[in-house]
Amino acid sequence: MSGRLLQYAPADFARVLQGIPVALPGQDVPDEVDNARMFAIASFIYAALDSRSVEWSDYTSASSAYLAATATSHSLESPDAHIPSYIRADERSQNGIAHSRLAAAVKAALPSVADVRARPSSTLPEMGVWSCSESDCGHVIDPWDLTVAECEIIGSYMGVGADSGIVVRADGGAELNRQNPWQVMRCIDCLGWSHFAWHLNAHCIVFWWPDPTRAYKSEPGLWWNEERLCTHQAHRQLREQLEADELADQQNIRKWKCKMALTHAKKGLHAVRFHLTKWRRDAMLARETLVREMFQAGRSIVDTGLALVHRMDVERTNTDRVRLQEERERHKEMMREWTSRRERWSQM
Repeated sequence: MSGRLLQYAPADFARVLQGIPVALPGQDVPDEVDNARMFAIASFIYAALDSRSVEWSDYTSASSAYLAATATSHSLESPDAHIPSYIRADERSQNGIAHSRLAAAVKAALPSVADVRARPSSTLPEMGVWSCSESDCGHVIDPWDLTVAECEIIGSYMGVGADSGIVVRADGGAELNRQNPWQVMRCIDCLGWSHFAWHLNAHCIVFWWPDPTRAYKSEPGLWWNEERLCTHQAHRQLREQLEADELADQQNIRKWKCKMALTHAKKGLHAVRFHLTKWRRDAMLARETLVREMFQAGRSIVDTGLALVHRMDVERTNTDRVRLQEERERHKEMMREWTSRRERWSQM
């Protein structure tokens, strides 16, 4: 922009800018004080319109803000943003079980079961009798001939009475209510998962599942039986291994948090700098328009310079600029904080 300045500036502007004395209208000889003042103001005008000064500032010449248009697994807006990517990868490769040692223990307890969290009713054969898929287990669940223990399990969720889902036949036997297929399938799930929980309990694993009386809004879950691990000496080695895993997991979480925080700060800083650059370019264009219009109107170098000073004072307190600069400082502070944490945690 400053390169175009000489095209519309007064004829004396270039001489003043070079420090060559110029006589003002009504003067026979150049006045030293006036020329010094004009030289300072002309230099100020030239510098104020110098777009190359962007290279000296904290702005950037980026052409786009690089802001995600939609939420992704790499953004903080996605539903699973709070779950580290390496945990999601482990879940996908281990049938939804993120903890590798836990997945191995489940496999040891039920080696023939492909996915312990899958609904047992999904493998129910046409005759309606569910059998445990574990090769050395002959347990079956006959929904038309329930045992007392199975009735107790279902009753613990559905209670007793007409809405319990259990029908008592004339011969005293119990079966699931055939009039409610939706409920039958969920009772099969409950009984099947309860049986899997029995297998897993022997390996110090607690297994829980969603309430069969309601539509499923969650999946079954597993974790170590911490009470048994702490009270049984036979599980001491496993407990020590899990404690070591816990320390490693904590360190991995710290690394992931640092990575996510620094990535967010860098992207945010880049976006803010982009918007600051756009704001600066608009401001530079407005400055050039002001100077050109004043020079074309015959205003002096001093008057034009003073008007430009006023405009730049207004720019300095512009609310958009102040807001963006504050955001920039917040992102910078975030980068400093998490860089410090990363260095501190790397020494732990």
